[in-house]
Amino acid sequence: MYFWNSYPFVRLTIVLILGIVCFDQFPFIWNTPIQILSTGILLLSISTLISHRYGFYKLRYLNGILAVAIVFYFGGTLTQFNYRAYSQNHYTNIQSKISGFSGTISSPVNERTNHFRYDFELDQVIASDSMINSSGKIHLYVRKDSATTLLKYGDHLIIAGSYYEIPGPDNPSEFNYKSYLERQGIYGHSFVRSDQLRITLNDPPNLFLNLAFNLRNSATQTIDQHIPSKRENGIAKALLLGIKDHLDNDVKKAYSSAGAMHVLAVSGLHVGIIYLLIQLLFGKLRKSGKWGKRLFGLISVLIIWFYATLTGLSPSVLRAATMFSLVAVSQATAREGNIYNTLGFAAFILLLFDPYLIYSVGFQLSFAAVIGIVYLQPKIYRLIDFRNFFLDKAWAITCVSIAAQLATFPLSAYYFHQFPSYFLVSNLIVIPSSFLMLVGGVFMLIIDPIVPIIGHIVGVVLHKFIWVLNEIISYVHILPNSLIEWIFMDKISLIFIYLCVISMISGLHFKSFKTIITSGIFGLLIISWNLLSNEKQSTENELVLYEISGKTVIDHIQGHDATLYVDDYKEEELELLDFQINPHRLSRHLRPIKETISTLRNQYFERKEAITSGQIAGKRIIIFDSTTFHLAFKNPIESDLIIINNGSVKSLKWLNENFPSKQVVIGNKNSVYYSNKMKVQAAELGLSIHSLKDDGALRINLAENMKEERTYMPAQLIK
Repeated sequence: MYFWNSYPFVRLTIVLILGIVCFDQFPFIWNTPIQILSTGILLLSISTLISHRYGFYKLRYLNGILAVAIVFYFGGTLTQFNYRAYSQNHYTNIQSKISGFSGTISSPVNERTNHFRYDFELDQVIASDSMINSSGKIHLYVRKDSATTLLKYGDHLIIAGSYYEIPGPDNPSEFNYKSYLERQGIYGHSFVRSDQLRITLNDPPNLFLNLAFNLRNSATQTIDQHIPSKRENGIAKALLLGIKDHLDNDVKKAYSSAGAMHVLAVSGLHVGIIYLLIQLLFGKLRKSGKWGKRLFGLISVLIIWFYATLTGLSPSVLRAATMFSLVAVSQATAREGNIYNTLGFAAFILLLFDPYLIYSVGFQLSFAAVIGIVYLQPKIYRLIDFRNFFLDKAWAITCVSIAAQLATFPLSAYYFHQFPSYFLVSNLIVIPSSFLMLVGGVFMLIIDPIVPIIGHIVGVVLHKFIWVLNEIISYVHILPNSLIEWIFMDKISLIFIYLCVISMISGLHFKSFKTIITSGIFGLLIISWNLLSNEKQSTENELVLYEISGKTVIDHIQGHDATLYVDDYKEEELELLDFQINPHRLSRHLRPIKETISTLRNQYFERKEAITSGQIAGKRIIIFDSTTFHLAFKNPIESDLIIINNGSVKSLKWLNENFPSKQVVIGNKNSVYYSNKMKVQAAELGLSIHSLKDDGALRINLAENMKEERTYMPAQLIK
């Protein structure tokens, strides 16, 4: 009954998270947040006063309910204040046509294939030949060319051009990049050339961040100097500074298959290594009385935040630095008994600054991994007792890996749909290696400006060490079945799995048979939910026309079978098709497209002149690929679906008279001008058409006679 009394911040954080999530789903509850919060605090104050002054101790239950309600509502209110609509001068609320804007670079450069990307804080926009004060952050893409120079944090720019809303997903189950950026406060982007912008001054808005970015730039130059080869250079920058711009896809795939991807993202593992090094160097201070503990805590916090500053204060490092700083402070004050409450406090503080962190994959994985390691690792470690020192240390590292994987597997399956088979083997090598590389790398960055020759020697050794690790990881990657892919888990299954696991652990910990039974019920719910999903899928029969630039792509899904029809494709284009189509295939428990792909030039389709026609699932489909002469036919040719490509049809009236169809689609091979022109004609004739570029993918339920579903809307110009 009193179990939760020892975990106040765990309770508060859970309630705060519920408030944040509920605001996203039911924002209308927060119509008058200040008034409701004020009323709640007033009622709690009165109730607390009465219960203490007059001894009505039964009111403590009411006090508890009121406190929970206030924290819950505060979570939603906090989210509302961070939402763009709360600011009246936010750029998304400006309705006029934009011809220019100004603002400040608020991040270091992120190098892309053809552009340099920056976070850009707007301060004014030019609309209707007047300057309007504005606020909000966009992504600014500056095209790479011979005249492009790198911009610096704090550069104030005046830009000729406009910005656009970030497009949402055009295809079903595709990654929602728009939502991802909105939760970081970014609602628009702008693509410009170097001749469209002018730097007026450099005035960093935050001197501490400016110092952090300058330190990271200096560290980057040191790494470039001592680790010249491209692959090892990219690994060193990712490992030491969290810069992933220079990692190629082969390296990412190899580390992902080996279960070592966490090494390439500066986060909890790296800050944990720094904290472990602090304990090795200054641990004796904790045994020298109260002031020794306090000095240890101060040194720990200073070194942790120095490293965080060196890496540029990325969000993942800020999370880890906050977490380990609180652990260090709790140890310094001799209050190290309740690590869970410390973690709860860290999460609470982080969410106060950014409530949308709860949706961050890194945030979720970090806390899940730490909780799993703290609770499960000691219990797994005690299962086997090795007397040999080296075997014991290897077993301890293995236990850390097992605990972290057990805690994070449901999240990893939900987000990444894969599982590394050899994670135990690779982490036996990667975790000790990352310790040595991180310590050696930080030492190189510190000593190089002081004694360059030592910095160079350390750099050479580090270069060779990283090369050896890369070769080992590459070998693990090519082992048979190194990566189990195509794992699907939806939100309902994810929630049920964690409830099942938490109930089982709680039942065993507290020896509660009822809680174990509850875990079994959740397990049955997982099975039932998946059986229902499979049963529903078995009755599906639909066509999906995907929005893929320059392609006609039709997916016929019937039950658990699917066939993808593509007009034409090259082998190197399969990766793009995978990225845009496979998420939908996976969500429907279907096979990947590589196993089911076919062309529209097969036994089911025939091409005559400018027209390709054929049947899928008994439905007649006609595709216009090149200009027709718009002749009048004696007998109209009926079809179920017409796809128009390459601006081949000039008159919808002619099309409707000679090729009557239940559904007309403007395909992916048309210009925006043509699509708009056809929409005007359709409106005049009272016809219904679907433009894949404008309206996104089209799903047609064959069981309901070619019924159209339009659910994917692209972005429009933010005026």
